[in-house]
Order: sequence, then structure tokens, then C-alpha cells
Amino acid sequence: MSQSTDYLHQKLKDILALFSKAGISVIEYREYVNFVDLVIDRPVDENTFRTIYVELLSTHKVLALQLKSITPIIRLTPYTARTHPIQKYRTILTLTTFITVFLTGYGLAQSLYSALGEIAETPKLILNALLYTVVFLVILVSHELGHLFISKKSHIEAEGPILIPAPPIQLGFIGTLGAVIFTKTPPSTRKDLAKLGLSGPLMGFIIATLAGVIGLYVSPVIPPDIAEKLVQAGQVEMISFGSLVFNLLLLIRPVNGVLFIHPILFASYIMYMVTFLNLLPIGQLDGGHVVRSFTEHKTYKYISTIIPFTLIATGFILSIFNIEGTIYLSLGFVSLLLYIIIGRQGHPGVANQYDESKCLSCLLTYLILFVLTMPIPMM
Repeated sequence: MSQSTDYLHQKLKDILALFSKAGISVIEYREYVNFVDLVIDRPVDENTFRTIYVELLSTHKVLALQLKSITPIIRLTPYTARTHPIQKYRTILTLTTFITVFLTGYGLAQSLYSALGEIAETPKLILNALLYTVVFLVILVSHELGHLFISKKSHIEAEGPILIPAPPIQLGFIGTLGAVIFTKTPPSTRKDLAKLGLSGPLMGFIIATLAGVIGLYVSPVIPPDIAEKLVQAGQVEMISFGSLVFNLLLLIRPVNGVLFIHPILFASYIMYMVTFLNLLPIGQLDGGHVVRSFTEHKTYKYISTIIPFTLIATGFILSIFNIEGTIYLSLGFVSLLLYIIIGRQGHPGVANQYDESKCLSCLLTYLILFVLTMPIPMM
């Protein structure tokens, strides 16, 4: 008998009592190296399974999975909470991300004052860079805190967030690859899976929009002729694509001239784009959680496969019609890379394979967010 099954044997009496109390009849017991299967007479309904799932995990440290088969099976595995190895580097990753995002803010502030023809004094640049860093990281972390809130509410074991640094804008990037949390146990229902996937993008979207409104009104307006000279001189670039919500946000403040995007507004612009990428149903991205909660494994894997090629095709089609399609080509190749790294195995789904619960409000909200963050030509 292995250590795993030995532990389960010690807990078996209490587990069977829990099952009996819930009205679940166990008709056979199968022992394997690292887990034990309990064959039951009929599938356990959604609410009952959720109750025993939480009880087994919190009280007995046992993870339960209800598997579809000729006769339903409850698979029991000892659960040991393990800290992800990356946690050892959490402090250095956080400090590095702060520095790279700060450098990005510093570069954006330099561009801002240069365009305005003002002398960029170092204290002023540092202040603007710090402001950008705080706003950007607040938006980024709020996304992950949304996930953690739902994880705790849905009894999903999770840890994080971990900030991931990247080259600053001076080296062609934005200072970070985002942030991640690590879920250690699967949701027990499809509803919980959908809520888990939606919570992060929704929270990040709300905070990004609040920051965007502030950034909109602190962004300076410059005459069109000066803007044209700056573009021709290569000092600034015109934004040709922006999310639908970013275009709508700009309508709040009519301007007589050209709006020069303040670093705070730029933070919202970037986060909308990142949110759209994260909403793509690929692997275990947030959009993948939502879409997987409404689909079976094979269907979801098919959807994940066609998404990158759909984006790339969209980019080529836009280019044929003389519309800037670079953004969709870029998103397509990034999503293809994500598919290769995390998407080929699909998505494991939920702990209860018999669960058919649906969160229709989650699907509707997901579709709205997807459309609002979708890149379109600037109005």
C-alpha cells in the first residue's frame, strides 16, 4: 500500500460516513498507487458534489473528482498544499517589474514633454514615471485580485499574484508580461469556472476605465500642424488602432486639435489590449475558462486551435483592403505562441464532469468585454 492510499484508508471511514449522510451509495472500492476510486450507483448532483468537495478538501485534505464512465466514479487523491517554486523569486520579480515599468513611464514622460516643447526636468520626469508605475501596477494587480476573490469564494486553492517583468518601452516592450496567480485545485462547477475566468478581466477593465477617464483629462492637446511635424520628425507616432472602448472613451472629451496621450491614458490603452488578448479562448487563459465552462473538451480544443489563425487571417484581409492589419497579425502570432506553449492540451475543465451548470450572465459579460476591448481603427 502506498503512502497516498494509506492516508486515504485512514480517512476512509469518515469519507464514507460523509457520503452516506449525503445519500451517496458506494458500491465498489478500487485502490491505485496514488488515488482511490469509489464507484457509485448514480451521478452526484451539482449541489451535493459541491458540498462534499468542499468538505473533503477543507476538513480531510482530499481532492475529489467525479469522472464520467459506464458507472460514475468519485476519484479521491490526497491534497498537499505546495508553494509554487516561482514564489522564491517573488520579491526580486516584483522589484524588477517596478523598475521596468518605471523606465517605461520615464520614456513616455520624456516623449510627452518633448512634444510639448517643454524642458524635461528630471524631478518632473521621475514624478510622472512614478505616477504611471503606480497606476499601471494597480490596474494589473486589480485583475489578479479579482481572480483571488472568486477563488476564495468558490473554495479554489490559489496563490499569488506574481509580477512578471519584461524590457521597458525603450527596448520595444512595455516593461511587464503581466501578473499571474496559480490555482492549485479545480473549480467544482462550471459556474465557478466561468466566474473565475471573468472576475480578473472585469475588475481590471473597471479600474483601467477609471484611470482612463483621469488620463483623458490630463492629456494635453496640440495643434494639428505641430502634431504632423512631430510625426514626420519621428518624435511621436500616431495610434492607428485602439480598443472599441478606448475609442468610445475619447469621445467623452471633444478636443480642438490632436490629443497627446498622457502616460496614465496610455496605461489604460495598453491594459485594454492585454485584456483582449487574455479573453481569447486559448488554453487556460481567462477567456478559456469562460468558454470551456460552456463547451466540452474536444469542442474547446477545436476553438483554441482556430483562434490564432483567425486573427492572422483577419490581419491579412485588413491589409488587402489597405487597412492597417499589423495589430491583428501581431495578436495572431502571439496567440499562436500561447497556443503552442499552453493551449495544445486544451483545458481540464471542472472537478465534476457531470456538472451542467451555466453562468449565462458570465457569458454575456464576457462577450461584452470581448467586443469592447477588440482592436478597431481609431475614429
